[in-house]
Amino acid sequence: MPEPLDRAVVHYALNDPRVVRGGVETFARTLGRFFREVVYMTPGTRDERLVRERRLPVVCDNHWVLDWPESIPVIGFQHGVAHVKAKAIGGRETRDLARRQALAAKRPNTLWGAGARWISDTFGELHGNRAARVIYYPVDLERFDGKLDNDGSRLVLHDGRTPHKGSRIYPWLAPACEGFRIEPLLGPSDEVPDRLREACAFIHLSSYEGNSVMCTEAMAMNLPCFFTRVGLFRDGHALDVWSVPRELAFGPMARFRRGRLLGEVRSFLGSIGTRRYEPRRWVSENASLDAAHGGWVELMRSFDAMRWG
Repeated sequence: MPEPLDRAVVHYALNDPRVVRGGVETFARTLGRFFREVVYMTPGTRDERLVRERRLPVVCDNHWVLDWPESIPVIGFQHGVAHVKAKAIGGRETRDLARRQALAAKRPNTLWGAGARWISDTFGELHGNRAARVIYYPVDLERFDGKLDNDGSRLVLHDGRTPHKGSRIYPWLAPACEGFRIEPLLGPSDEVPDRLREACAFIHLSSYEGNSVMCTEAMAMNLPCFFTRVGLFRDGHALDVWSVPRELAFGPMARFRRGRLLGEVRSFLGSIGTRRYEPRRWVSENASLDAAHGGWVELMRSFDAMRWG
């Protein structure tokens, strides 16, 4: 990977990524691979004077661009579309977020980036703020090296921590997959590669995703993967995974489709010994650190042409 850009940037979002774990926080920490210095700010630590004095690019989690005066150019990064998420899982908080994203789209002096093409396209259709650059969440291909140690393994991992990620499905699905151990991927983040290394497959049942880091990491390990068609699938890529419509696992009719979902999972597990899955190839070409570095170089060129008030 090329050397980090010799410049500092600010990451601005609700949480400090040094103390909170999550997709946006992982994105924020990874900025350190592309820039010499990353200053982490939250609404409680926002330092407008520092940004003005050093003319720092501020990379905001989408709607947080609204916290900055229009005289300061900012980068709004689109991690997901709350309007789509609200239709998938509901909830007042998600609907409120959708309204804030709509307001943020109208902010002048804003350069937009996105974590997936479908996210950029959807914002373009909804609000007219299509991203100037799509930068897929990168995976460290040396850490997630695709070197499996799973001969004879019957371990299937999942990341079903919440209802919209399948936490209510695995309790009945796992016992019905005889001969396999379907378990949650738990533990510290530094143990994730080795945990994946021991598995024979990865399953991610989700009602909504922007672009799941966990899915991309499992693909980078070259594991056979079973996904619902959300997130990256909306980009139309050939990911070399087994996929099913999200309606098979979620929605008002899902309980009547349990048999079909179970049948798909069993067929997927039966294919592991006969089909060669290679999802790592897409990650290497599109979501490597090198690919993301190139994306940030281009985005910074666009940022440097913006005006300061």
